Formats: sequence, structure tokens, C-alpha cells
Amino acid sequence: MSASAEAVQPGSQDYTEFLGHPKGLYVCFATELWERFSFYGMKYLLLLYLTKYHLFSDGAGLDVLGAYAGLVYALPVIGGLLADRYLGMRKAVLFGGILLSLGHLLMAYEGHQAIHYAAGTLLTDDLRLVDGSVIAAGTTLSEAITIQDTAALNVFYMALALIVAGVGFLKPNISTIVGKLYSKDDHRRDSGFTIFYMGINIGSWAATILCGWLGITYGWKYGFGLAGIGMVLGLFTFMWGQKFLYGHADPSNPEKLTEKVFGPVNREWLIYLVSIASLALIWWLVQSEPVVHTAQYILLTVAGAGLISYAFMKGTKEEMHQMIVLMVLILSTIVFWALFEQSAGSMTLYADRVTNQNFIDATLTSAEAWRFYAVGGAFVALVLVVAPWLFGKVNKNTDWRSSERNFLRGVVTFFSVVALSFAGWLASKGVYFGSLAEGVSESFSMGLNATQIGSLNAMFIMIFAIPFAALWTWLDKRGWEPNTPIKFGLGIAQAGLGFGMLVLGAQFPDASGKVALIWLVLAYLLHTTGELCLSPVGLSAVTKLAIPRVVGVAMGTWFLATALSETVATRIGKWAQVDTSGGEVQNIGEALATYTELFNFLMIFGVVAGVILIIISPLLRRGMHGVH
Repeated sequence: MSASAEAVQPGSQDYTEFLGHPKGLYVCFATELWERFSFYGMKYLLLLYLTKYHLFSDGAGLDVLGAYAGLVYALPVIGGLLADRYLGMRKAVLFGGILLSLGHLLMAYEGHQAIHYAAGTLLTDDLRLVDGSVIAAGTTLSEAITIQDTAALNVFYMALALIVAGVGFLKPNISTIVGKLYSKDDHRRDSGFTIFYMGINIGSWAATILCGWLGITYGWKYGFGLAGIGMVLGLFTFMWGQKFLYGHADPSNPEKLTEKVFGPVNREWLIYLVSIASLALIWWLVQSEPVVHTAQYILLTVAGAGLISYAFMKGTKEEMHQMIVLMVLILSTIVFWALFEQSAGSMTLYADRVTNQNFIDATLTSAEAWRFYAVGGAFVALVLVVAPWLFGKVNKNTDWRSSERNFLRGVVTFFSVVALSFAGWLASKGVYFGSLAEGVSESFSMGLNATQIGSLNAMFIMIFAIPFAALWTWLDKRGWEPNTPIKFGLGIAQAGLGFGMLVLGAQFPDASGKVALIWLVLAYLLHTTGELCLSPVGLSAVTKLAIPRVVGVAMGTWFLATALSETVATRIGKWAQVDTSGGEVQNIGEALATYTELFNFLMIFGVVAGVILIIISPLLRRGMHGVH
């Protein structure tokens, strides 16, 4: 009997629940929270680590980021297939979790910081180059030389390879397990996924705040190390809680896994061994962005042409039209994510180099300690007044589904805890400044460093996800809800407008030539609202528009497009390469002008692309033949 046939069914006596949901949901919630914690904990540190510690040029750093991100979004297609056909989701998640834990922990190995010798430097000691040659002391360098720790970089590339392979096995399967925990007609299904996705956003928000703070303040290894600890916690959580999955994530045909297929090696271990061997290939690919980009482009072109050809030869006229519309949407999603994913690339460098990262920068005495108590008290009062009011509104609103109400309750609770914690921190600052001797003053600043700014996306998603869903429902009841192509167009246009905020902010630099942080906040806000227009309907459009017999291929094509957008994003970011010395910009004004030129182009391109998609939306809607 197959493992899936032995799975405990929802509602049976042995199927235990907690707070109205299967216990397995919370296992998946915690596992994905820590996996996203580890992923985002290193994502926004990555480029700064390469350019500031190992002294990569902007172009070289963006190449590594693009190759890594492109592979991260492509390999889950393979990991999902292996889990579906052979391993089962539980084994795939465990194997992926082990690879991820090893990869993130390896990231904590820094090696020696790179040393830059400018042209014209007179050497006082012999200088050994990477190729083993030596430049004698007393030599005046005719050109700049950067000495990097190649052994540490090789460890770094292997860490990225492990993370790429680990995500490939874990990411597509952990969410599938959640769906397996509920029967198809279970009304709690949507609510369960809402709780699960809350874990994703909490993990990504907390990671960029905490890992970014540790990495920038105390050292890169501490930021990467905390991300690794998070993944280890996620792995142990899944190992402990896998008994609560009740067989739903086990292989459908376990006998296949025990078959000897290569001498004494059975099929299961062959998959593991080949995956481990493939790390050498991935290690090379993360250093070979042109190969990754070309492969993505070729595969996407072949897949797209194949789907169109199949629809032309095997499909009806309506199915042909729907497939063409789907290809247009897939191409438009490349445009959106290429704009959106500037966040870990050019926008992170912009935040680090030409942004005043402080909201507050003041010098205070003991007489001004009351300000901390006043602001902290305001936060406490806000929670005590607004939270009960919001809970009441949520409970009374019958237009929202239970999943939406549960999500809002979770958001209100989460931000209430954050606000009260912040109030406590402010109170501690009040005590400290209040204890200063009379006449003594100290500086106080508060803001977000370049990596922490990336947390704004997750924060805005938690705030606006349900209001956007409620907006679409409200518009639908009145017959005003925009169709899918218009939502795509709105998303792309808002991504363009986000860059418009940075162009506008560049017109108002401070005395040091830097831009106020509020402009980046507004850019992230618009990018997130654009994401909320486009992302939730994307996968749904694939399943509705693709011919049922090739929906799996269409889904793979969608993910390939997302992967391609990552390398496209970093290639676009390279248009704003800035020369640095020792990882630092020498001329802030020139750097700001370079970034503004790029963002001005992205603003125009995004808005124009979004408007064009909205203009042709009536034609696309007719081609959808009733699919909303």
C-alpha cells in the first residue's frame, strides 16, 4: 500500500488540531518562517558584503547576485518534480533544509578582508599576488591592485550553491504540504494558507531588521550567522513536527525509492548523491552569470514557443487565444520583477551610498528625556485604543472570508507587539538620557541601515494585503473590479512610479549631498502596492489560461520568467555602476546623479509599459474568453 493511501484523513480521531487547524500547519508555518528568515537575512547583505568586504566592483557583485537569484528561482521547478515523482514532499523538505543549513552556516566564514592598493602606491613590503607572483618592496604601482581572499570566496560560492540547491528542494514543497493537510472542500483551507503566508512575511521582515543590524554593526559573519541559526531552527522544527503531517507528505510510491538503480545504490540515495554532485556545477554557475542568463533565455524561449505551438496544433481557437494572452502576461511579469528586484541591487547600493539613513539625528540632554516617554506613551495609547477598535471591525465585517479576518487579526496582534516593544525601548532610552548629569549632552539617532530598508516590503505587505483584497471585493460587487491585464498594468506602472519618488527626492539633497530616507520609504510603498496588484493573480492566471494538458509546463514557464527577471534586474543595475575606493564612494554628488539617471529611465519605462498594457487590455480580455 502506498504511503499516501495510509495518510490519516482530516477529521479522523487521530488527526489532532490546535486552534482550529491541523498541527501540521504550524509546523509548516514555523519551518517556512525560519527558512524565509535565513533567505532574506542574507539577501540584502549579499551585495554590500561583496562590494565592501571583498571589494568587488559593482558590476562583479551584481553578476554574483543575479546568477544566485536566477538559480534560486529556477531550481524549485526541478525540486518540485523530484518530490512529486519520487521523494515525496517530506523527504524533499528535510534534504533541502539540511543543504540550506549547511549553506547559511558556511556564509558566516568571512576569511580575510580584501586590501586595495591604489595606482601610485609605493610598496613598503613585498606584495604576493593571487597567481603567486611577487611585486618587490619599493615598487610604485602603475595600476590599482586588489588582493582578495580567494579561498574564502570559494567557500562563499559553495555556500551559495548549497543554498540554491536547498531552496530548490524545500521551497516548492513546504507550501504544497499545507494544501495536503486539508480536504478540498474544507472551509479552513484559505485560512490555513493565510496563516502560512503570515509566517513568510514575519520571517522576511524580522530577518532584514535583525540580520541587517548585526551584519552592518558588528560584522558580516554575525548577520550571516544569525541567518544560519534561523535555518537550523527551521530544520529542527520540521524534524520534530513531521509526525503531525500524518503521511500526507510521504512519497506516493515508496517502493520506487528502494529499487536498486545504480549498483547497490537505490533510487532515493541516487537522487541525494546526484544532487550533492551537482553542487560543483552550481558552484561554477554562481560565478558565471552570462551562462545562467543565456540558459534562462533559451529555456524560456523554447518553453514559450512550445506552448504556443501546442495550442496552435492541439488546442481550440479559444485555447490558442488564451495561450497568447498568457504569454503576454508572462512577458509583462518579467518587466515588473526586473523593476521590483532592484531592491537587493541598485536600490541597496543607493541606500548605502547616497541616502541619509536616519529619521532622527539630534543632541539631547537630561531635560529632554521626557520626549522618549511621551512618544512611547503615545504608542501604548495607540495600541490600547486602535487594536480593540480594529478587532471589533474585523469581527463585525461579514463581507470578509474567515481567512481574511484571521489574517487581519494576526497583523493587528503582530504590530501591537512590535509597537509595545518599541515603546519599551523608548522608555529605556528615556531612563538613560534622564540619568545624564546636568549640562551633559549626547547624540541620539534613529533610522534604518541600507539592508534594513529592505524590510519595508514585508511590512507594507502585512499592512495592505487584506485592504487590497477587500478593495477588489468591494469593486467586484459594483462591477468595477479591473481584469487581470489591467491589474498587471497597474502593478508595473506603480513600480515605475516608485522610482519616480527617488528621482524626485534627488532634487532635494541635504547639506552632505544625500537624499532623505522618506523617498526610499515611498518607493518601497509603491513597489509593494504594485506587487499586491500583480502577484496574487499571476499564478491563478496561469492555471486558468493554460490548456489543462500542459498546465504544468506553463507553470514552469512562469517560474522561468521569474528567474530570468532576476538576471535582467542585475544587468539593468549595472548601468549605474559607481567607482569606489576601498568599497566607499568618493564623490556623493556624482554617484547620486548616476543612480538618478538610471531611476529616471526605470520610471519612464515602467509607467509607459504599464500604460501600454492597460491600453491593450480590452484586446487581451477578449482573448481570455470569459476567464477573469
